[in-house]
Amino acid sequence: MFSEFRDFIYLYGDGQIFNEYPASRRYDYSLQAQVFSQIVPSSKSWFFWPSPYPPFVAMFFGLFARLPYKEAYCLWLGISLCLYIAGIRFALATIFPRNSFKGSLILFFALANSAFLSQTLINGQLASVAVFSVGLAIYLEDRSYALYSGLALSLLLYKPTLLILIVPMLLLTRRFRALGGFSMGAAIVAAFSTAIDGPGIWLAYVRFLGLFGHVVGLTDTPEVTLAHDPSLPRLAHFPSQERFAHYVDLASISQRMGRGGSTLGMTLLIGTASAVLMMMGLLLWKSRYANRHVQLLAWATTLTWTLLLNVYVPIYDTVLAVIAITLVLGALTDFGSRAVTGWVTVLSLAIFVASWKTVEITQQFGIPVLSILLFILGSAELYLLHREIRGRQVHETSPEVFCQAIM
Repeated sequence: MFSEFRDFIYLYGDGQIFNEYPASRRYDYSLQAQVFSQIVPSSKSWFFWPSPYPPFVAMFFGLFARLPYKEAYCLWLGISLCLYIAGIRFALATIFPRNSFKGSLILFFALANSAFLSQTLINGQLASVAVFSVGLAIYLEDRSYALYSGLALSLLLYKPTLLILIVPMLLLTRRFRALGGFSMGAAIVAAFSTAIDGPGIWLAYVRFLGLFGHVVGLTDTPEVTLAHDPSLPRLAHFPSQERFAHYVDLASISQRMGRGGSTLGMTLLIGTASAVLMMMGLLLWKSRYANRHVQLLAWATTLTWTLLLNVYVPIYDTVLAVIAITLVLGALTDFGSRAVTGWVTVLSLAIFVASWKTVEITQQFGIPVLSILLFILGSAELYLLHREIRGRQVHETSPEVFCQAIM
């Protein structure tokens, strides 16, 4: 049945280890593999990745691990569904507060999206937490609760790579109160984890991230050994073309190109990523005092490129694209033409369809279709953000505005 909710095994197993073993063994890969393989009888022959979640995630799921596995899964399924719907509803309440038809249509496609339905909900993943965190943060920011907005973003600490562009965005756009709220949330989480597990847990966690990087192919190593237990197999370097089909980030694409020997392709990819980062940084810096729909575009641009200019972004994390698309459509409602709105709508539907077919297409033809569509969306967001910021600057320096300012 759905491979016995395979991804939830990691969360439930982390909770079991937290409940039954000392903190010194929390990040013991061989222990993780043993515990995970015992949760579901059919999983004894499965390959289990290291579980790289921060200490507080294991603490939270320690509560679930006190229940039988299937009951714990059903409980998390209900919580995950509620978090996801709440996050989308927060975004819709910010963008389309009086348009129930548009909101209902977006919510329908958000729920039917494969990245949520099969990759997140059924598998028992945590990506619904990201949608809730970002949706709530944008909702609170729109109502001038900047400190609480940043506090909501601290929920993303369950997967720090999702913050790789969001935190710099807060800094570049001078959202200092939100940055303070995020720092407060991070300090609370760190202090709580340290009080429970001791300060040594963080050194163990950082070392374990290095092992995780080796296993998933973020760093080069010929092979990985499940040390501490000779009964466990010696594993060859696992990442393959098939496995990379489940990722959308440009780092994974560059890994594929590197293994295929395409130096020119990798050079173009790195050059494009560098250009995008510089352009986005400049636009975000200029967007600080712009109007509301520019702020929406700044958020949308940051979220979309977070999925691409990153490492280790599986398909389930692309649920954040739903928030980005909602923000773009909301901004276009304020200033865009029908033609532009129509093109963005078509692109959004293409992303929806691709979420169901991208793995098969990538495995069969080697074309990362979902990554390409997200790249187009991100490029469109950059263009719209540039156009609106430039238009605002031209307007502010026009003779009429200058005369009004000195009169």
